[in-house]
Amino acid sequence: MKTLVVYASKGGYSRECAQKIAAGLTNGADVVDAKKDAFKTDIASYDTVILGGGILAGRLPGALRRYCLKNAFALEQKRIGLFICGTDPENHEKVFNSNYPAGLVEKAAVKKWFGGRILFADQKGIMRFVLKKMLKGENDVHAEQPEAVQAFVSAIEAI
Repeated sequence: MKTLVVYASKGGYSRECAQKIAAGLTNGADVVDAKKDAFKTDIASYDTVILGGGILAGRLPGALRRYCLKNAFALEQKRIGLFICGTDPENHEKVFNSNYPAGLVEKAAVKKWFGGRILFADQKGIMRFVLKKMLKGENDVHAEQPEAVQAFVSAIEAI
């Protein structure tokens, strides 16, 4: 079974999760960035496609949303896994439904939230200002859920 992991990451946590998924799968997986190489990758040569990225203000990165929309029909013919990364532990189902095409959400064999992190040293300009106001300070946020990544890998292996 050949697997493709397509991710979009701003701060790096979603990329790390995508790489951990690929490393955890028995047969490995190809990992591509939705912003750079995803549109060059032939979906037809894969049995399973895993899609995921970080949530900012309730939205996945535009590159991943565009990739899903452009390839929705081809993706719906595959085994699908979906993940989201973010520091808000609430409303995961709503976030999946509002960010991925309905057909993909319905077809997904596995959907998981992997937690997230915010490192202020990585933030610049207006984003740093906005996060400082939202979080009432400049303390890094660590809400990583490595056990969720492992559970996701186990669930994908089981399908």
